[in-house]
Amino acid sequence: MFTLSYIKQRTIQILVFGYALFFLYWIWIYSTGQVGTLHNYLWGVFAQGIFPIIGAIYGFLLARKWGFLSSSLGRAIFFLSAGNILFGIASLTWGYYNIILSVEAPYPSLADVVYLLSYPLWAMGLINLGQGIGAGYKLRTFKGKAALVLAPLVGIVLTYFVFISIAQGGDFSFEGSNIIKIFFDISYLLGDAVIITTIGLIYGLFYKAFGGKFKSAINILLIGFFVEYLADAIFSYTTTQGTYYTSDLSDLLLTLSVFLIVVGVGALDIGGITSRVRYELTMFAPRASAAINNLVSEIIREQARVIGPIAWDEAMKIPGLNIDVKSNLLSVDGDSKVVLEKLMKRHEELFGSASLEICKDAVRKTLSQIPQDQLPDVLR
Repeated sequence: MFTLSYIKQRTIQILVFGYALFFLYWIWIYSTGQVGTLHNYLWGVFAQGIFPIIGAIYGFLLARKWGFLSSSLGRAIFFLSAGNILFGIASLTWGYYNIILSVEAPYPSLADVVYLLSYPLWAMGLINLGQGIGAGYKLRTFKGKAALVLAPLVGIVLTYFVFISIAQGGDFSFEGSNIIKIFFDISYLLGDAVIITTIGLIYGLFYKAFGGKFKSAINILLIGFFVEYLADAIFSYTTTQGTYYTSDLSDLLLTLSVFLIVVGVGALDIGGITSRVRYELTMFAPRASAAINNLVSEIIREQARVIGPIAWDEAMKIPGLNIDVKSNLLSVDGDSKVVLEKLMKRHEELFGSASLEICKDAVRKTLSQIPQDQLPDVLR
């Protein structure tokens, strides 16, 4: 179910308000026919430079809630935010060329060096996002292995068609170009090919598997990267035609893409968890003695590898599941079947059926040690 509950978050509201102001400013610039003016350059500095940097800082703080680099979701948020902050720095550098050095379209330049560095960081963020919503078990299937081979080929062909056949009219000649320009031309193409390939893999393999309260956030993220892909294609076309200017349509789309990525990352915030998760939960390793306790423990630990210490915090809210941090003990009181059902339901609410698959994968080796009547139907 697509929800907009995250719009109630104060940070998201500020980001939306900020983008609305940038959009209105852009409409005024466009409607008054301004090209190469200080307004064009200032719009780029604030909308594409300062805005994504502020969003990235928020993303770094949010990554701590998901275990930072110790979990798939924590790494995804970190790398996506790192890509955003480099994009912002590159845009500020581009603005420096515009305003201080009076260069309208500085390509290639130092700004492009920083822009290019954002692509591998975004790609690593998307890869970790895919792992967090079920890549591990999907890629072990025949369909997953086939997609892993075919998706890059489709991505390269699609990028060639969009960027070479359409954007550059089928003429991608290096004649008259120096080695530096050739390097950046090819690197941008490869960066866009990797981004569109990763998006295709996530949607193709995992879209039906993931759900829960964060499905809309993930959709916004992926749409943001798709818009970024289109913006790069338009930029390539306008530079080929010699019609590009700072804060044109391609720049507006680039700003929209970064806005969607920043909001998508921000929407991965989870209510009820403080920004500083208890250290005891991060280090917790229960010494369960009964088979059912071991089973529950393994499920939570596996989830923690994906979403970080939040997995322990969520488990502590389950009635009948006692986690004593000080004594380093975990125990199930009452009906173990009911406790397991509630535990798995709790994780399913976050990322849908992908979380259930992670649970199944975690306990596959220990299921034989537990009586069937103590297991929920989904684990049998």
